[in-house]
Amino acid sequence: MSKKIWIAAFLFTVCLSTKAQEIKFGKVTKEELSETEYLNDKSASAVILYKHRNTYLVSNNGTTQSITEIHERIKIYDKEGFEYATEEINLFKSGTTKEEVRKIKALTHNLEDGNIVTIQMEKDAIFKTEASYNYNQVKFTLPNVQVGSVIEFSYNVVSPFIWNIDEFRFQYDIPVKRMKAEIRTPKGFKFNKTPKGEFVFPKTEMRRDNRLGMEVEVSEYFINNMPAMKAESYVDNIDNYRSGVTFELVSVQLPGYFKSYSQTWADVAKTIGNSDDYKKELDKTRSFDDEIDALINSKSDKMEKIQTIFEYVKDSITWNGVDGKYFQYGLKKTLKEKKGNAADINLLLVAMLRYAGIDANPVIISTKDNLIPIFPTIDRLNYVLAYAVVDEEQYFMDATEEFSDLNVLPIKDYNWNGILINNNKMVWKQIDVMSPGKSSNIYALDIMLNEDGSCEGSCKSRLDRHSALSFRKSFKDQDMDAYLTKMESQYSDIEIDDYQVKNADSYKGPVSQSFKFYDDYGADVIDGKLYVKPLSFLTMEENPFKTEEREYPIDFGHPFKDNYMVNISIPEGYKAEYVPESTSINLPDKMGTFKYLVAQAADKITVRASFEMNKAKIASLSYPYLKEFFKQVIAKESEQLILSKI
Repeated sequence: MSKKIWIAAFLFTVCLSTKAQEIKFGKVTKEELSETEYLNDKSASAVILYKHRNTYLVSNNGTTQSITEIHERIKIYDKEGFEYATEEINLFKSGTTKEEVRKIKALTHNLEDGNIVTIQMEKDAIFKTEASYNYNQVKFTLPNVQVGSVIEFSYNVVSPFIWNIDEFRFQYDIPVKRMKAEIRTPKGFKFNKTPKGEFVFPKTEMRRDNRLGMEVEVSEYFINNMPAMKAESYVDNIDNYRSGVTFELVSVQLPGYFKSYSQTWADVAKTIGNSDDYKKELDKTRSFDDEIDALINSKSDKMEKIQTIFEYVKDSITWNGVDGKYFQYGLKKTLKEKKGNAADINLLLVAMLRYAGIDANPVIISTKDNLIPIFPTIDRLNYVLAYAVVDEEQYFMDATEEFSDLNVLPIKDYNWNGILINNNKMVWKQIDVMSPGKSSNIYALDIMLNEDGSCEGSCKSRLDRHSALSFRKSFKDQDMDAYLTKMESQYSDIEIDDYQVKNADSYKGPVSQSFKFYDDYGADVIDGKLYVKPLSFLTMEENPFKTEEREYPIDFGHPFKDNYMVNISIPEGYKAEYVPESTSINLPDKMGTFKYLVAQAADKITVRASFEMNKAKIASLSYPYLKEFFKQVIAKESEQLILSKI
């Protein structure tokens, strides 16, 4: 039996034995308040003692709504756990139709002089804001939270979107001691229930629901001792792997009535394509035709037109930080306000490219921070890209990011396939979003060693594609003194002088850096010998992969190749006593390689190294190989060059 199935079966069996023990709101025990750590995870700063979620439908005066009742109790063990005393409730909205939260109650329980003292949260601690175009947010923080507190809150979410059931999440960043999640759906309403992460078996039965006056299917999930979701290096979106279950309405079958909601991705694309935003708005060019004419009048080459219009949109329109596959403002208002959501900007780009005679269309995606769509659905898609074809070559564009380029998208866009919407040719289908190309980066070091172990020299680097994009984003608007201080610390506390950077404010071409440096501790001096790490402050010091096992893929964001060229000048009167051997280390299936070549001359040591990852994403099955690969690379780079006196 696999580890996952065994854990799931254990959780299910244990929880069934305790499911009848309901927790009443406001009734805490001294044992809960006296508890100083969670025995199953002593590193936990807090634990969910109990959570109950119940989702069901109600019908009044011909209107049907879904109700989700939440009751949650949390134990705070230390100050790091204080963040869990704030609850954020995201409420979906579409036009004037929106979800609401009702009946909010929140209590903080403390133990003072052996007595339980309870404080109720006041209504003025509840804040309502517009989080984004499609979401409102209700947020509150419980009062008088201390180390040792037990907090609890309850509320109801009322939703008119009865076909869209939010994911049931069973795993969080802190452990869950006990949880019960229940959903009631009318008989004849068939839902696909798709599990994520550690599988939890539901208990399902038919019951009479007097609120609806009909039979309903009740699915209950019981969880005991669910471990916290531990953060790991190089994860695309950890929420993709949390234990939980998602719901999709497949069909409704009632006496004398049947309707299928099952759909393909082509159906999804066609539905979006038939919306007003895509069917009508993209052909309204009056708001920009004069501007585009002036931009491209002297240009006949299609690629030159694409680059010119792409650059114009990026320079003219500011992204407001809101995702979206539909307009927030529309073409005309976006141009007037000089800002918009992702759909405003990239659909404007599509419209302008079409006006210029380019075969351009929208491609709808789900970004990395929006999870991977498990089944065909409109709701799981949150973003739109511009897509053009010239001489059978594909070009993907995202004008929300000022440093993006043709086929160099923000990393968040490389999550999954896309949905092409070509209304003009009546093509609606799923397509591959071109994978990110390999970034080739060069680092060159010239090092002059001194007899006392200090060294000085120069460093030059050149970054391209996504490595350059990442650098430009992080470098923009930096305070230079603070930036160099951080850089010096990152590079083993060297002193940096004469720092220069070129092409950092453009999205085209590579970025280059150069600086001079001085290091008091360039080599260790032991018994008159100099011990030197050949890659100096560019040496990889720590393996990012530490756990014995890994349940989810490794995501580097993009393939890359880092090339290192190091020239070390040997101090006068010294010779090389030991030089690390050259080597080559390879991952299976050509996933990656490390090459290390050392050459020796009379007064100089030359090191050439390359570290290459050929895949952006690596399956968890290959984790043991990857972990060992990094271990061997670090060991090789840590081997020291030994210089002794002649």
